[in-house]
Amino acid sequence: MIVEAKGNRRQRLANRLPFFYGWIIVLASFIATFVGGGMQSFTFSIFMKPMTQELGWSRSAFTMALTMRTYAGAVMAPLFGAILDRHGPQLLMFFSAVVGVIAAILLSRVGALWQFYIMYSLVGLIGGFGAGRLVIAATIPKWFVRLRGRAVAFASMGNAASGAILAPFIAFVVVIVGWRMAWLAEGALFIVLIPMTLLMVRQPSDIGLLPDGAKSEEEVKAAESRRRGHSSAESFTLKEAMRTKAFWLLIVAHTIGSGPIGSVILHEYNFVTDEGFTPVLAAAVLSTHATAASAARLVWGFMVERIHVRYCIALTYLGSAVGLMILLFAIWAHSALLLILFGIVYGIHVGGNAVLGGVVTADYFGSESVGKIRGMMAPIQTILLGAGPLIVSLMYDSLGSYWIAFIGMVVMFIVGAVIISLATPPVKLTPSQASSG
Repeated sequence: MIVEAKGNRRQRLANRLPFFYGWIIVLASFIATFVGGGMQSFTFSIFMKPMTQELGWSRSAFTMALTMRTYAGAVMAPLFGAILDRHGPQLLMFFSAVVGVIAAILLSRVGALWQFYIMYSLVGLIGGFGAGRLVIAATIPKWFVRLRGRAVAFASMGNAASGAILAPFIAFVVVIVGWRMAWLAEGALFIVLIPMTLLMVRQPSDIGLLPDGAKSEEEVKAAESRRRGHSSAESFTLKEAMRTKAFWLLIVAHTIGSGPIGSVILHEYNFVTDEGFTPVLAAAVLSTHATAASAARLVWGFMVERIHVRYCIALTYLGSAVGLMILLFAIWAHSALLLILFGIVYGIHVGGNAVLGGVVTADYFGSESVGKIRGMMAPIQTILLGAGPLIVSLMYDSLGSYWIAFIGMVVMFIVGAVIISLATPPVKLTPSQASSG
């Protein structure tokens, strides 16, 4: 029987809907990641040239703000993960929206580098992770078992969609009225997020439902059984997960294989324009990359329901390496057509990263403590993710070119693919097996 729960507004809404309420959670998560994505690397790169040129900053000094934001969010991730597991995403998303509005207003008024660092770090402390991947990774897996891949794919499409839609829009605003008004335009989007928080629910049982809209516990168990080759049969606690080899291999693989992603997003626009291509073409390449990434997430979502998640992740890393090779050849050959091809190939493969990252933790360790586990992984995983864009900027300031940095990122994708292939899923021992072992 469906678990009983106290009647409330969202439970009554769920009972009236002709479809499973979990898809409302997916829609709200999509909007949250779309809005949160506006404060992240896709649009951040648009601000680099106008702000550094007007304020006299170097690119590495500018990029330090992105690193600080990433690390600020990583420090808070364990706390956020525990909050998501215990209380759900509603309160965290609300504060993310409020902080996002305030931070955007203050960013539009910065004149000194230290002000920029403080204001943008606020986005990481609350805005970034509160309206980002951690919400998806900790919430969506609790609502779906059989359809987990496609649900995470739909929810995570918001981030890539923000790159496809917001990046050209913000670039247009910067050209027409300047970068200060562009920050205000970003902040206005966070207001939309506030009513979305009213729809969020921690897990199905809180409103009397079961995962996937199942009608009985037996149906849920049958779905778990069918996924047993892909998904952990029982949930691990955080301590149990940290004692497995898979936990640390996933961290190392993600740190190396996903490390270049933020750097590519931030620097591809400037790499292309520095090599003599027009800003219009560079924005088109960035938009193509984002559009392909957004569309491909659905493909990866369906694929991971049929192919083991670690093989899917390895494929995304290898395909991303091929994409960067195309970019380097396109710039060497000065080919606009090959630049667009880069956007398509790279976008298709890197688009799977957010989907598979949201699936792999629940598939390996179950959904019960997925927020805590993801929250503990985040600070370690973001060491290189946060430092990467800054390292690339420092290399540019030193060498006057992005070439060596992008070649290094090709190598990182390949190494990440090898490591993730070795990360076999852990098996949770029963108490008798543990004592006998």
